[in-house]
Amino acid sequence: MQEQVNELRKRAGECLDAYLEKYYKNGRFEKADFWDNAEILEMLDDAYENTRDERYSQLIEQTYSAFIEDRGSLWSDNEFNDDIMWAVIAMTRAYMLTGKRKYFETALENFSMVWARSYSDDLGGGLFWRIENRSKNACVNCPGAIAACLVGEVTNDEKYFADAAAVIEWTAGTLYEENGKVYDCIGMDGHVNKWSSTYNQGTFIGANMLLYKHYGDKKYLERARSAASYTMNVMYGGGIMNNEDSGNDLIGFKGILSRWLSRFAKADSKEEYIVWLRKNADSAYANRNSEGLMQTAFATKTEEKYYDVFGTSSAVAVMFNCL
Repeated sequence: MQEQVNELRKRAGECLDAYLEKYYKNGRFEKADFWDNAEILEMLDDAYENTRDERYSQLIEQTYSAFIEDRGSLWSDNEFNDDIMWAVIAMTRAYMLTGKRKYFETALENFSMVWARSYSDDLGGGLFWRIENRSKNACVNCPGAIAACLVGEVTNDEKYFADAAAVIEWTAGTLYEENGKVYDCIGMDGHVNKWSSTYNQGTFIGANMLLYKHYGDKKYLERARSAASYTMNVMYGGGIMNNEDSGNDLIGFKGILSRWLSRFAKADSKEEYIVWLRKNADSAYANRNSEGLMQTAFATKTEEKYYDVFGTSSAVAVMFNCL
């Protein structure tokens, strides 16, 4: 088993090096927008958390510094509340891993700003996706709950956990089936979009696991178990994730799933999910192109063409999260 982990760690480092060679320069990633950068920073968090290689800590610092230089430290001009929550999570995790307080100070200011403008009692609670307040989406409510739990861990303030719990109760009652399927969103007209995706499944798992860790209430654990099982067994039949390979956003989703599914599997001693993630990592690695890049359809050969910086980050994240 240790030999397998060592080989996976070697491959992960090799693939991240190829990714950096292709896209990275002086803290910036080629053609990466706001939330691409946030999730690439989380990928670097994953690398450092799972290896403790100090060069990844240095990359976190360089990426954070360039992010602030390019976008400032307050992001109220970004109309997407979920974008901001992703960055809050990435920077709070960076603080928790490195102890550099500036990461958390930036995260907390923006968390407070976006929570205040996105939370409302409309539709029974929850967070609005964008500032025009037309829909409440899993992609902001689940990350928002994760962010609140992480802020609560850092500050030791129960208010944040209570806010996270309220949002997840709303999500579970509005955008979730007991079989583990997480819906996409609900509009102000009450229409629910029942489409499911890997990143919403992943963050629902992650939020519930953080709440279970804090409160010990098994309803959170059961929800995480159901969502994990639905993702692996219903969405993919235990096979390779070979979809979500088009558009600007879908292509980066699986890295987010791997992050929270891995944490759940380790906390709940569910080795089968780590095995599944490793199977996906092996397939992605086998299908890399001559530059060492891996597209987000893990069972498909990566062609010799330009691939989006976000799309090729997913497999790298999966590789570090199955160690």
